Amino acid sequence: MTQTNSMYYIEIPESLTPAQQNMMMELEKDAFPGLGAVDEQTLVPLARYGKLILYRQQGDERPVAVCECMRDYNQPDKAYIFGYYVRSDQHGKGLGTQFLHEVLSILRDDGFHKVSLTVSEANTAAVKLYKNIGFTVNELRYGEFGDGEDRLYMEKIL
Repeated sequence: MTQTNSMYYIEIPESLTPAQQNMMMELEKDAFPGLGAVDEQTLVPLARYGKLILYRQQGDERPVAVCECMRDYNQPDKAYIFGYYVRSDQHGKGLGTQFLHEVLSILRDDGFHKVSLTVSEANTAAVKLYKNIGFTVNELRYGEFGDGEDRLYMEKIL
């Protein structure tokens, strides 16, 4: 556990209990309704073999924000952010920016030199957040997650 300030802290679990898996799946459904939120078949390997970073608030049993990361196999010094979200009841508090700075610091400390992600162009709040933190759009990937599921591919040098 890493303390970031008096209210929030970072947790990086190496495994998830069944209760934690269920909680995480509910958070995923809330964050990505109808868009293929991840299930235990993805969460367990992410926690064990990738990096699941949770932003926690003192006294709250559920994370207020989540980042799911993995190493880019073709470029081992690049991390890929598989999923990033702030719980819907925590929007508008600046937590997305605060947490993303923490995530980038962790990735830098882990030896990564670059980070990438994909985001729906329609998710204007997320696109704005990523651009404000220094991500640049490298391409538009048509049908990235199926027909009509286009994504902006963004990168940032750490």
